[in-house]
Amino acid sequence: MRKHWKALTAVGVVILAVAVAVILINRPAPATEQDPSSLQASGKFGFPVSEIKIGEGGTKKASDGKTITGYNGTCDSAAQAAANYTHLIKDVNVTTWAQHKKTLTELSKPGPWFEKVTFNGNLAVDAKDRLPGAFDGGWYTRTDVASGGLYRVADCEEKNRAIVQVFAGAVSANVKTAPSAFFETVTLELVWEGDWKISDAAIVPANQDFGGRVKDGGPMSVGTNMEGEPTPVLRDELVNAFFKDKSREGWVEFANAKR
Repeated sequence: MRKHWKALTAVGVVILAVAVAVILINRPAPATEQDPSSLQASGKFGFPVSEIKIGEGGTKKASDGKTITGYNGTCDSAAQAAANYTHLIKDVNVTTWAQHKKTLTELSKPGPWFEKVTFNGNLAVDAKDRLPGAFDGGWYTRTDVASGGLYRVADCEEKNRAIVQVFAGAVSANVKTAPSAFFETVTLELVWEGDWKISDAAIVPANQDFGGRVKDGGPMSVGTNMEGEPTPVLRDELVNAFFKDKSREGWVEFANAKR
């Protein structure tokens, strides 16, 4: 009986070892961060194309019901958070401004930057009379991140801190003409507090290099004639003009950039 028991025990150990091996073999590989330098320069404008997408990366929504939150803390998720938070830095709609500021407050840490990025919205809302040029129901600025479709992770330590630059398109109100398109870079500093939170942001950095971690302020359409263009559509000549004095190093296309 003792011999039979030992034999059964040995068989059981073998079966258990085989089962564990099968589990390990079939277990999904852990997600890995994408190294921009390893990506192929396969985009229309010569930039590497990432697998990550605008509008993804999180598992929750902020109180506005649209801003994606609930990230996993990786550097890829920081890039997605930056893209998904860019509208909070740029957009101004007088009819939804109160909720907009509430959402930005939820997803950020206080600092001097907050007053700077909310200045235009506060000005539009607090004006005695509606400022001229509003379009489509109260919009003064409306971003379209996918039309710019580029990002650069200037610095990142997962579940700690990240600096991400997002090149986005937008439509802006004009006093005398119809709304027109433009492009610019939004730089966001994110810190990890169980989720990515904005701790600093700049649209046109004035001697602001985020601790030396940003190569430059990024491309923008200031100085480029885009009058009469109602929607932001990126073209070769525009890319060349925007990057004339800016570094292309580190810039990557989102997988779902509009091209």
